[in-house]
Amino acid sequence: MARTRSIALQCCSCVMSWLSVCTASASESTPLPLPSENSGVFSMGDGVWRVFFALVVVVGIILLIRWFVSRVKNGSAETARFGKSIKIIERKPLGSRQSLLLVQVCDKKVLLHQSKGAMTPLCEVENSEGEG
Repeated sequence: MARTRSIALQCCSCVMSWLSVCTASASESTPLPLPSENSGVFSMGDGVWRVFFALVVVVGIILLIRWFVSRVKNGSAETARFGKSIKIIERKPLGSRQSLLLVQVCDKKVLLHQSKGAMTPLCEVENSEGEG
C-alpha cells in the first residue's frame, strides 16, 4: 500500500512540475494585460478559467491513477485467490480477538482457532451428507 502511494505521489509531482514549467514559460513570453475601462471590478478574465481547467486536469489525473492502482491491486488479489488449494469456508468470531475458522485444504476440512495472531488446529472435520 505504501508503494502505491509513493508511485501516485511521484506521478502527481511530475504532473505538477510539468504544469508549472508550462505556466512559467507561458508567463515569460506574454505580458500582463493592462486594465481597460470596459472590464468589471470582479472580472478576472481568462486566468480563472485556465486555473480551473488545470485543477480539473490534475484532479482527473489523480482519480485516473487511483482507479488504475486499484484495478492492478484487485487483479493481483484475484489471481492469487484462484487456483490455490486453501479456502476459508466459514469464520465465526468468539470474542474481540478470537475466532473459529473452517478451512478446506485440498480435500480435507480443518477447524482452526485463531487468537492474537496465532492459529491452532483443533480437529479435522468429516464431510456431512447435506454438503455438496
